[in-house]
Amino acid sequence: MRCRQGRHHRLRQARVGGTLTVCTDNNCPVHDPRAAARQAADSAPTMAPAPEQDTEEEAEERKQQHEQQQSEYREMQERRAEERRQEEERREQEYEVEQARTEELRQTRKAAFERILANAPATFSAAQLRMLLRALVNLDPYTFADDVAEEIAGEDENERRTAEEVLLAAIDSLDDEKLTGFVLRLALTSHVAIPRDGEVDFLAEAEAVFLQPQPKKASSKKARKPTPIKARKIAAKKKTAA
Repeated sequence: MRCRQGRHHRLRQARVGGTLTVCTDNNCPVHDPRAAARQAADSAPTMAPAPEQDTEEEAEERKQQHEQQQSEYREMQERRAEERRQEEERREQEYEVEQARTEELRQTRKAAFERILANAPATFSAAQLRMLLRALVNLDPYTFADDVAEEIAGEDENERRTAEEVLLAAIDSLDDEKLTGFVLRLALTSHVAIPRDGEVDFLAEAEAVFLQPQPKKASSKKARKPTPIKARKIAAKKKTAA
């Protein structure tokens, strides 16, 4: 057993620092049997070998048949190339549409996040506090501090403080009325990104409890009552008599 392990160990050591060449072609006929079969099926036609006794008419017929096969083969290759080009254009268009949709959704979520921070309440209701606790529990403990610190510090290349130091400095410099906004930033920054399928959208939950539409206030002005028609006529007659 010891000798066997030693051989494996020496084999691993010999591979360290070596160069491994990997084929990245998904349709490589050398490494993919299906691609090789497709290539064989699509190979250019070849002229049939001449028989031992071949007349000029037969040779000419065989030549014309080969030229016809070559012409059909070229047309088929051109048609397939055009189909591949159209398919590539379709995929590119779909990709661009999806990228635009993703970017629009990303900007929409960023704007919602900023509105939540701008409308941070002075105190949290029970529903708001419960939502914040849910968001905090689902944060990644290894990255959430870095995410918030990066947003606060920006892309300053001269920044040498740790994420915790950036956050502590921000907390110490905040006014009392802005502390709740910092709690929202701490809990929601990592949830601004578009969630994957099956993940809870905590930013949407935050919108529901922090950006609820305010009820419209009733107008304080009293509507002026219209003067009855008979009363207006009597008033007009008195004015004429006078």
